[in-house]
Amino acid sequence: MVPDVQVRGVTDRVELEDVSALFRRVWGAAHPVVPFSLLRALSHAGGMVLGAYHDGRLVGAAVGFLGGDPARPYVHSHIVGVDAGWQGRGVGTGLKLEQRRWCLDRGIDRITWTFDPLIRRNAVFNLARLGAAGVDYLPDFYGPMDDRYNAGMLTDRVLVEWDLTAAPSPAGQRPHRCLLDADERRWPRLDPAHHAPPDGTDVWVRVPADVHQERGLAREWRDALRSVMEPALAAGYRWTGVTDAGWYVLTKEPS
Repeated sequence: MVPDVQVRGVTDRVELEDVSALFRRVWGAAHPVVPFSLLRALSHAGGMVLGAYHDGRLVGAAVGFLGGDPARPYVHSHIVGVDAGWQGRGVGTGLKLEQRRWCLDRGIDRITWTFDPLIRRNAVFNLARLGAAGVDYLPDFYGPMDDRYNAGMLTDRVLVEWDLTAAPSPAGQRPHRCLLDADERRWPRLDPAHHAPPDGTDVWVRVPADVHQERGLAREWRDALRSVMEPALAAGYRWTGVTDAGWYVLTKEPS
Protein backbone atom coordinates (compact mmCIF):
# COMPACT_ATOMS: atom_id res chain seq x y z
CA MET A 1 0.00 0.00 0.00
CA VAL A 2 1.27 3.49 -0.87
CA PRO A 3 2.24 5.09 2.48
CA ASP A 4 0.67 8.46 1.69
CA VAL A 5 -2.72 7.00 0.76
CA GLN A 6 -5.37 6.64 3.47
CA VAL A 7 -8.33 4.26 3.12
CA ARG A 8 -11.40 5.08 5.21
CA GLY A 9 -15.16 4.94 5.30
CA VAL A 10 -17.09 7.54 3.29
CA THR A 11 -20.26 9.14 4.70
CA ASP A 12 -20.14 12.80 3.63
CA ARG A 13 -22.56 13.74 0.86
CA VAL A 14 -19.99 15.55 -1.31
CA GLU A 15 -17.48 12.73 -0.87
CA LEU A 16 -20.12 10.17 -1.87
CA GLU A 17 -20.77 12.17 -5.03
CA ASP A 18 -17.03 12.00 -5.70
CA VAL A 19 -17.12 8.21 -5.30
CA SER A 20 -19.93 7.90 -7.87
CA ALA A 21 -18.04 10.18 -10.27
CA LEU A 22 -14.83 8.17 -9.82
CA PHE A 23 -16.50 4.90 -10.76
CA ARG A 24 -18.06 6.46 -13.85
CA ARG A 25 -14.68 7.93 -14.85
CA VAL A 26 -12.72 4.72 -14.29
CA TRP A 27 -15.20 2.63 -16.32
CA GLY A 28 -15.74 5.31 -18.97
CA ALA A 29 -19.49 4.82 -18.68
CA ALA A 30 -22.20 6.99 -20.18
CA HIS A 31 -24.26 6.67 -17.00
CA PRO A 32 -23.32 6.35 -13.32
CA VAL A 33 -21.97 2.89 -12.55
CA VAL A 34 -23.11 3.25 -8.93
CA PRO A 35 -25.60 6.13 -8.49
CA PHE A 36 -25.02 8.65 -5.71
CA SER A 37 -28.47 7.94 -4.24
CA LEU A 38 -27.57 4.28 -3.72
CA LEU A 39 -24.23 5.17 -2.15
CA ARG A 40 -25.98 7.65 0.14
CA ALA A 41 -28.50 5.06 1.33
CA LEU A 42 -25.89 2.33 1.71
CA SER A 43 -23.52 4.53 3.70
CA HIS A 44 -26.33 5.85 5.90
CA ALA A 45 -27.40 2.30 6.74
CA GLY A 46 -23.88 1.34 7.83
CA GLY A 47 -22.88 -0.44 4.64
CA MET A 48 -19.40 -0.63 3.17
CA VAL A 49 -18.42 2.47 1.22
CA LEU A 50 -14.65 3.01 1.33
CA GLY A 51 -12.47 5.68 -0.23
CA ALA A 52 -8.71 5.84 -0.79
CA TYR A 53 -7.37 9.39 -0.42
CA HIS A 54 -4.09 11.07 -1.29
CA ASP A 55 -3.69 14.61 0.10
CA GLY A 56 -7.47 14.78 0.47
CA ARG A 57 -8.16 13.71 -3.12
CA LEU A 58 -10.10 10.55 -3.88
CA VAL A 59 -7.97 8.09 -5.90
CA GLY A 60 -9.90 4.85 -5.38
CA ALA A 61 -13.07 3.44 -3.84
CA ALA A 62 -14.83 0.21 -2.92
CA VAL A 63 -18.48 -0.63 -2.25
CA GLY A 64 -19.92 -3.77 -0.65
CA PHE A 65 -23.07 -5.00 1.04
CA LEU A 66 -24.12 -7.82 3.34
CA GLY A 67 -24.99 -11.12 1.66
CA GLY A 68 -28.09 -13.16 2.40
CA ASP A 69 -26.68 -16.26 4.11
CA PRO A 70 -28.03 -16.29 7.70
CA ALA A 71 -25.88 -19.28 8.65
CA ARG A 72 -22.58 -17.63 7.76
CA PRO A 73 -22.70 -13.88 7.08
CA TYR A 74 -20.57 -12.51 4.29
CA VAL A 75 -20.04 -9.25 2.40
CA HIS A 76 -20.36 -9.06 -1.37
CA SER A 77 -17.89 -6.56 -2.80
CA HIS A 78 -19.86 -5.02 -5.65
CA ILE A 79 -17.19 -2.76 -7.10
CA VAL A 80 -13.60 -1.60 -6.56
CA GLY A 81 -12.11 1.13 -8.76
CA VAL A 82 -8.83 3.06 -8.87
CA ASP A 83 -8.13 6.24 -10.85
CA ALA A 84 -5.98 5.67 -13.94
CA GLY A 85 -2.95 7.54 -12.59
CA TRP A 86 -2.94 5.44 -9.42
CA GLN A 87 -3.40 1.96 -10.86
CA GLY A 88 -0.56 -0.47 -10.22
CA ARG A 89 0.63 1.45 -7.15
CA GLY A 90 -0.96 -0.62 -4.39
CA VAL A 91 -4.20 1.33 -3.99
CA GLY A 92 -6.35 -1.64 -5.01
CA THR A 93 -4.51 -3.84 -2.51
CA GLY A 94 -5.08 -1.26 0.21
CA LEU A 95 -8.80 -1.17 -0.56
CA LYS A 96 -9.09 -4.97 -0.42
CA LEU A 97 -7.18 -5.12 2.88
CA GLU A 98 -9.44 -2.44 4.35
CA GLN A 99 -12.45 -4.46 3.18
CA ARG A 100 -10.94 -7.42 5.02
CA ARG A 101 -10.41 -5.38 8.21
CA TRP A 102 -13.93 -3.92 7.95
CA CYS A 103 -15.42 -7.42 7.80
CA LEU A 104 -13.30 -8.97 10.56
CA ASP A 105 -14.15 -6.06 12.89
CA ARG A 106 -17.80 -7.07 12.44
CA GLY A 107 -17.29 -10.80 12.87
CA ILE A 108 -17.55 -11.53 9.14
CA ASP A 109 -14.95 -13.95 7.77
CA ARG A 110 -15.56 -14.03 4.01
CA ILE A 111 -16.01 -11.70 1.06
CA THR A 112 -17.34 -12.54 -2.40
CA TRP A 113 -17.14 -10.64 -5.67
CA THR A 114 -17.31 -11.21 -9.41
CA PHE A 115 -14.75 -10.46 -12.10
CA ASP A 116 -14.19 -11.09 -15.79
CA PRO A 117 -12.04 -14.24 -16.13
CA LEU A 118 -10.64 -12.96 -19.43
CA ILE A 119 -8.83 -10.13 -17.60
CA ARG A 120 -5.76 -12.09 -16.58
CA ARG A 121 -4.15 -9.39 -14.41
CA ASN A 122 -7.26 -9.38 -12.20
CA ALA A 123 -7.10 -13.16 -11.93
CA VAL A 124 -3.49 -12.93 -10.74
CA PHE A 125 -4.44 -10.31 -8.16
CA ASN A 126 -7.59 -12.04 -6.89
CA LEU A 127 -6.34 -15.61 -6.74
CA ALA A 128 -2.54 -15.57 -6.54
CA ARG A 129 -2.11 -12.47 -4.39
CA LEU A 130 -5.22 -12.40 -2.20
CA GLY A 131 -5.84 -16.17 -2.09
CA ALA A 132 -9.50 -16.05 -3.15
CA ALA A 133 -11.04 -18.98 -5.06
CA GLY A 134 -13.45 -19.07 -8.01
CA VAL A 135 -16.59 -20.98 -7.03
CA ASP A 136 -19.14 -20.35 -9.81
CA TYR A 137 -19.30 -19.31 -13.46
CA LEU A 138 -22.02 -16.73 -14.23
CA PRO A 139 -22.70 -16.35 -17.98
CA ASP A 140 -23.69 -12.84 -19.15
CA PHE A 141 -24.24 -11.92 -15.50
CA TYR A 142 -24.88 -8.18 -15.91
CA GLY A 143 -26.39 -8.26 -19.38
CA PRO A 144 -25.57 -5.42 -21.81
CA MET A 145 -23.35 -2.67 -20.39
CA ASP A 146 -22.31 0.63 -21.96
CA ASP A 147 -18.86 1.27 -20.49
CA ARG A 148 -15.58 1.20 -22.41
CA TYR A 149 -14.67 -2.30 -21.20
CA ASN A 150 -17.97 -4.16 -21.60
CA ALA A 151 -19.85 -2.49 -24.45
CA GLY A 152 -20.76 -5.07 -27.08
CA MET A 153 -19.47 -7.95 -24.96
CA LEU A 154 -21.16 -10.74 -23.05
CA THR A 155 -20.59 -9.97 -19.38
CA ASP A 156 -19.51 -13.43 -18.19
CA ARG A 157 -18.15 -13.38 -14.65
CA VAL A 158 -16.63 -15.79 -12.16
CA LEU A 159 -17.82 -15.55 -8.56
CA VAL A 160 -14.91 -15.72 -6.14
CA GLU A 161 -14.93 -16.26 -2.40
CA TRP A 162 -12.20 -14.91 -0.11
CA ASP A 163 -11.78 -16.75 3.16
CA LEU A 164 -10.48 -14.02 5.45
CA THR A 165 -9.08 -16.51 7.95
CA ALA A 166 -6.92 -18.40 5.42
CA ALA A 167 -3.36 -17.70 4.32
CA PRO A 168 -2.79 -16.73 0.65
CA SER A 169 -2.43 -19.67 -1.72
CA PRO A 170 1.10 -20.63 -2.82
CA ALA A 171 2.29 -19.90 -6.35
CA GLY A 172 1.27 -22.55 -8.85
CA GLN A 173 3.64 -25.13 -10.27
CA ARG A 174 4.18 -25.84 -13.92
CA PRO A 175 0.94 -27.15 -15.47
CA HIS A 176 0.42 -30.75 -16.44
CA ARG A 177 -2.88 -30.32 -18.27
CA CYS A 178 -3.90 -27.66 -20.79
CA LEU A 179 -7.40 -27.19 -22.17
CA LEU A 180 -6.81 -23.83 -23.85
CA ASP A 181 -3.52 -22.86 -25.44
CA ALA A 182 -2.48 -19.21 -25.57
CA ASP A 183 0.01 -19.81 -28.38
CA GLU A 184 -0.76 -16.86 -30.65
CA ARG A 185 -0.39 -19.05 -33.74
CA ARG A 186 -3.35 -21.17 -32.61
CA TRP A 187 -5.73 -19.12 -30.51
CA PRO A 188 -8.63 -18.62 -30.67
CA ARG A 189 -9.08 -21.40 -33.23
CA LEU A 190 -8.52 -24.15 -30.69
CA ASP A 191 -11.92 -25.46 -29.63
CA PRO A 192 -11.78 -26.97 -26.12
CA ALA A 193 -15.47 -27.85 -25.92
CA HIS A 194 -14.86 -31.59 -26.27
CA HIS A 195 -12.50 -31.71 -23.27
CA ALA A 196 -14.30 -32.93 -20.14
CA PRO A 197 -12.58 -32.25 -16.78
CA PRO A 198 -11.27 -35.60 -15.52
CA ASP A 199 -12.37 -36.65 -12.05
CA GLY A 200 -9.84 -36.29 -9.31
CA THR A 201 -7.24 -34.26 -11.23
CA ASP A 202 -6.49 -30.58 -11.60
CA VAL A 203 -7.46 -28.81 -14.80
CA TRP A 204 -5.05 -26.22 -16.18
CA VAL A 205 -6.36 -23.55 -18.55
CA ARG A 206 -4.13 -21.01 -20.28
CA VAL A 207 -5.48 -17.70 -21.61
CA PRO A 208 -3.93 -14.71 -23.43
CA ALA A 209 -2.64 -11.72 -21.49
CA ASP A 210 -4.83 -8.95 -22.94
CA VAL A 211 -7.46 -10.44 -25.20
CA HIS A 212 -9.77 -7.42 -24.81
CA GLN A 213 -7.56 -5.39 -27.13
CA GLU A 214 -9.39 -7.14 -29.98
CA ARG A 215 -13.15 -7.41 -29.62
CA GLY A 216 -13.65 -10.19 -32.16
CA LEU A 217 -10.92 -12.24 -30.55
CA ALA A 218 -12.37 -11.59 -27.10
CA ARG A 219 -15.79 -12.86 -28.16
CA GLU A 220 -14.27 -16.11 -29.46
CA TRP A 221 -12.26 -16.56 -26.30
CA ARG A 222 -15.34 -15.82 -24.20
CA ASP A 223 -17.13 -18.77 -25.79
CA ALA A 224 -14.09 -21.03 -25.49
CA LEU A 225 -13.41 -20.21 -21.85
CA ARG A 226 -17.08 -20.56 -20.93
CA SER A 227 -17.20 -24.02 -22.50
CA VAL A 228 -14.44 -25.18 -20.13
CA MET A 229 -14.94 -23.23 -16.91
CA GLU A 230 -18.72 -23.26 -16.57
CA PRO A 231 -19.12 -27.08 -16.51
CA ALA A 232 -15.97 -27.55 -14.43
CA LEU A 233 -17.08 -25.16 -11.67
CA ALA A 234 -20.61 -26.61 -11.78
CA ALA A 235 -19.10 -30.10 -11.31
CA GLY A 236 -17.34 -29.13 -8.08
CA TYR A 237 -14.04 -27.79 -9.34
CA ARG A 238 -12.75 -24.58 -7.79
CA TRP A 239 -10.51 -22.03 -9.46
CA THR A 240 -7.71 -22.08 -6.91
CA GLY A 241 -4.66 -20.64 -8.62
CA VAL A 242 -3.15 -18.65 -11.45
CA THR A 243 0.41 -18.08 -12.57
CA ASP A 244 1.98 -14.97 -14.08
CA ALA A 245 2.27 -16.89 -17.34
CA GLY A 246 -1.52 -17.18 -17.51
CA TRP A 247 -2.21 -20.71 -16.34
CA TYR A 248 -5.52 -20.98 -14.49
CA VAL A 249 -5.66 -23.91 -12.05
CA LEU A 250 -9.01 -25.60 -11.36
CA THR A 251 -8.94 -28.09 -8.48
CA LYS A 252 -11.51 -30.77 -7.74
CA GLU A 253 -13.02 -30.36 -4.29
CA PRO A 254 -13.35 -33.53 -2.17
CA SER A 255 -16.86 -35.02 -2.16
